[in-house]
Amino acid sequence: MAEALRCVVVLPTYDEADNITGMLERILGSAVAPDVLVVDDSSPDGTGALVEQAAARYPQGRVRLLTRTTKDGLGAAYRAGFAHALATGDHDVVVQMDADGSHPVEALERMLAEIAAGADLVLGARYVPGGALDDAWPWYRKALSRGANVYARVLLHAPVADLTGGFKAWRADLLRRLDLSELTAAGYAFQIQTTLAALQQGATVREVPILFTERTHGTSKMSKAIIREAMVAVLRMRRHGPTGRP
Repeated sequence: MAEALRCVVVLPTYDEADNITGMLERILGSAVAPDVLVVDDSSPDGTGALVEQAAARYPQGRVRLLTRTTKDGLGAAYRAGFAHALATGDHDVVVQMDADGSHPVEALERMLAEIAAGADLVLGARYVPGGALDDAWPWYRKALSRGANVYARVLLHAPVADLTGGFKAWRADLLRRLDLSELTAAGYAFQIQTTLAALQQGATVREVPILFTERTHGTSKMSKAIIREAMVAVLRMRRHGPTGRP
């Protein structure tokens, strides 16, 4: 049963003060009753302080804050969050999702149900039947997102529909089997890298359709440099596997 799985949601943040309180309330109110670990890169807008205030309103351990002193990419934040979550040994499932409201919290129940049914990794997928990008996205951003996904899937021969997505539920035992220290992509390429590493491990991967919406507040962290890194990283992964190194 999905309800019996102990789950923690890892949220990387930087300048998400406008989003974090509402996001925590939505996640903690989910039917699957997850804990939350916020990995904050010392946001100057006070995101960390808001997390601490929220933690004081909930039972001990429901909300935790991991503050990093450097801002060195999404991949590094997730590696730190995964290591912290796994070290406690308190959870069966580790979920990764965005803190900006673009990933639907209501999908957590379906994703954990797939874990309970035998999946090792469940992707919240935009590019499967029933999944979509919000109409608030302009056409060129939709084209860029879909094109980047097709580019990665074709070059890497990946048997999943949404290889570039960042909403994932991991069985903790699978995460422990991955050598995260070898998966060193800094930006969004980390999403491709980790899913590819799971497939290489022989993991059972399933996809649940989601509606990916525009962020609630603030501006996207996506940049031309991040896009370039991802494109180059995919080429390296094609040649050398998930680590991208010979």
